[in-house]
Amino acid sequence: MSSRAERFRRRKNMVENNKAKPLGYGVVDQERVNELLNQDVDQAKLIRYQYSTELAFPIEADSAEVNRLLSELQSSFHKQRLDDVLGSLKKEVIASIAGPFGLGKILSAYDKAGGNVDTIHNAREGVYATDDARRRYDDRGEYDSSAYHGHSEYIAKNRQDTKSQDNGTLRDSYTGKPLAQNKKRNLDHTISAKEVHEDAGRVLAEVDGPTAANSKSNLNPTSEHINNTSAKGALTTNEFLAKLERQAPERKARIEELSAKPELSAKESRELERFREHEAVDVDRMRQIDQAAREEYDAKINKKYYTSKKFASNTIKTGVDEGAKMGAQQAIGLLLVEFLSNSFIEIKQSFNQGLEGETLMHDIRIRLERIGRKCASKWKDMIEGFSGGFISGFISNLVTTLVNVFITTSKRFVRMIREGVFSLLKALKLILLPPPNMSFLESMHEATKLFAAGGIVIAGVALEEVVEKFVLSVPALAPIATLVTSVLVGSLTAISMTLISYLIDKTDLLGVIKIEQSKFVLNSLDESIENRLKRCEELVAIQ
Repeated sequence: MSSRAERFRRRKNMVENNKAKPLGYGVVDQERVNELLNQDVDQAKLIRYQYSTELAFPIEADSAEVNRLLSELQSSFHKQRLDDVLGSLKKEVIASIAGPFGLGKILSAYDKAGGNVDTIHNAREGVYATDDARRRYDDRGEYDSSAYHGHSEYIAKNRQDTKSQDNGTLRDSYTGKPLAQNKKRNLDHTISAKEVHEDAGRVLAEVDGPTAANSKSNLNPTSEHINNTSAKGALTTNEFLAKLERQAPERKARIEELSAKPELSAKESRELERFREHEAVDVDRMRQIDQAAREEYDAKINKKYYTSKKFASNTIKTGVDEGAKMGAQQAIGLLLVEFLSNSFIEIKQSFNQGLEGETLMHDIRIRLERIGRKCASKWKDMIEGFSGGFISGFISNLVTTLVNVFITTSKRFVRMIREGVFSLLKALKLILLPPPNMSFLESMHEATKLFAAGGIVIAGVALEEVVEKFVLSVPALAPIATLVTSVLVGSLTAISMTLISYLIDKTDLLGVIKIEQSKFVLNSLDESIENRLKRCEELVAIQ
């Protein structure tokens, strides 16, 4: 279509050329004039030339007519958009059933609770991604107290504390009070040696137990009455403090009872001393010591494992596997959508137009060949879909692994992450690398739809479990529960995605639809003016 400036020049040239033409013509043959006058009027030709006997034409713009025309064009724009939305709904339903709730559900059978990479958090929860890691924990061996209490660091710290106690400078770590020279004391593993030995995170990181247990922050001198097996022993700090709190009423009553006696036996004296030391435990101080010990312990284990080649290689390997799975889902999904969409078209045409071949089998072969050619023509889209799926699968595996460093994800949550990352990457790609003919506002508007669609897919995955349980409760549907669930949830998801897309368009927060409407109106007017100008040029050429 020519530009407005070019059309203006064409109109000017037409006017100038017509000015040069004579208004009258020379005398013609009278016989031919009579012949013309005696002929019937060609009404069709008059209509084609838009003939009018009215010589005066108004050139002023009628505001009512302008508003009517603009209203018609705007209504046409919205009708066209609604038709496009309804027209795409069928394909969206097919895509949802074949994609996240078809192939995605099949591939999700290989998902694991806790993801594909072992993490320290998951190991401590008893959740393993690999049999090798689980087997190594099962083969950790029995707890050997002598290996922990005979460690060189333990012996050296004990020797140092003995000197400090003899000098009168040693304090009880958990009460803050001085330890008398004749006081029986223990060197306590704040995180008990047994707990360290049984720690699945330590085993996964392949950290030596005695070395980890005998770090400086974890060795704390305290009274024997606090550390003996009837008190703290192998309990964690929280367990020990909870025990002290439970026993507090009885302990305080016993202290008062023994303190009131004028004379105590040796056994009662030891009992009173033990209860007083238990009463003297500084809860906040003990918790701080425990926190410092655990932070240092966990930091060593985390650093050893998460910076290891084993963790990196497992993350990359499983990322590639997940990428291949997601890429296959997208590529095969696109192929299935194209195949099913074209199959519906061919079936509809066969009913409306009849058979194309001589026989039914010949007709089917013709239509299948045509469907095959159309599917094959989408090879670039399938390659792009596979590459996009591969990247999102790799990143979703990485995200899942990072999440499982802190919490253990369920199998369904792993699938939610995968579908969510895919939608997020599509939206980011549209924002950062928009098509050449798309403005920034338009790309943001379309990206908003992708974000919303991703949220709906995630909600659909969550809803799937509820729907599947309901379908399984119906005996007649139980054998095909997976298929029924995929169709129901896929259809509901597609309809929801279409509706939310339409609502985003109607809301038009960024004003993109208003801009598109203005473009549509201008293009429609340009097309109408262009057609009228061509018609005028044809009429001028006939004269």
